[in-house]
Amino acid sequence: MTLHLSPIDANPSSCSKKELNTVTGNSFHERKVTGCQSIIKMLEQVMLQVNYDYFADRHLNRIDPLYRELCLIIAEVLVLDQDLTIKINGSNMSARLVQEVYSQLRNDHVCLVFSNFRNVSERVFNKKSYLRTALYNVVFEIESHYTNDIRITY
Repeated sequence: MTLHLSPIDANPSSCSKKELNTVTGNSFHERKVTGCQSIIKMLEQVMLQVNYDYFADRHLNRIDPLYRELCLIIAEVLVLDQDLTIKINGSNMSARLVQEVYSQLRNDHVCLVFSNFRNVSERVFNKKSYLRTALYNVVFEIESHYTNDIRITY
């Protein structure tokens, strides 16, 4: 699976500064949003946010590439200009709203999206869009998922 990221201008002279505000729980919220922040720097923040090292398979001594792709999708959304719209589940949504939801993503959210994607039995044609929507929805669905999982188990 290959991610096709749109180029981001990382030239500091051509864009205004974007600051990240670290809040409790290593949460990232942006004070000023422009399209100039390096996606690599944001990717590093996302990897800290979701505790990326946790995804390592101790037996194989590696991390499944899908976890990195999920982190790249999160980082890409977080560096977008808030005035843009992002397609989520076929609807155009404000980038600001999607960024706010994505800022709540943690390790357990990413694990659930990973697990659900691995269990899909039909071919997914637009994987990036599918995963972007799954990451958005998981924030709203994670509690009910575990409640349902426990109810079925017992």
